[in-house]
Amino acid sequence: MDNKTSAINIQVDSNVKKEATMVLTDLGLSMSSAINLFLKQVVKKNGIPFELTNNVTNKKILDVVCALIMKDGKCLIARRNKDDHLKGKWEFPGGRRVGLEDEKKTLKRSFDEVYGIETNIKDYITHSICEYPGHIVDLKLYECDYIKGDFKLNIHSEYKWVDIEELLDYDLADADITLSKFLIKKFIEDYRNKKTEMED
Repeated sequence: MDNKTSAINIQVDSNVKKEATMVLTDLGLSMSSAINLFLKQVVKKNGIPFELTNNVTNKKILDVVCALIMKDGKCLIARRNKDDHLKGKWEFPGGRRVGLEDEKKTLKRSFDEVYGIETNIKDYITHSICEYPGHIVDLKLYECDYIKGDFKLNIHSEYKWVDIEELLDYDLADADITLSKFLIKKFIEDYRNKKTEMED
């Protein structure tokens, strides 16, 4: 008997789809193959093939937006001086989203009110979800170009312009480590692609 196939139409967050596609491509899988694998495991396990828990539902989720601000080939990071668990940690500048505020508006507001710099806010890059004591941070990263202004040290003790490949040399906040690893990998891949194009 011939195997029959059925189409599935599902709604997925566009950012999640984009990031999942990148991961699956690295694994040599298509989205269709991955969904098929998942469904086969559901049948095999007679249930969801991973543990579902609600252990963290009592923790507040903070929706935060930050930026990869580029200037002369370097990116901006700042060191926290606010007296909390992130004191002394380096991070990408940004701010907490208010309600259903547009994420780019969150960045513009933070840059205007807190940091005193003007940027050209461009495209969404990636995000990381990180659990801290007492709360969970969903940190979105956008690409930005620096335009003008001196960075104000309100909640930070210092700032630096650094090469992307040097990011992990700094004591970053956990959520920013995940973002930095993604950026370094992307930087290396872009460099290799440009080198290949020049050699062709």
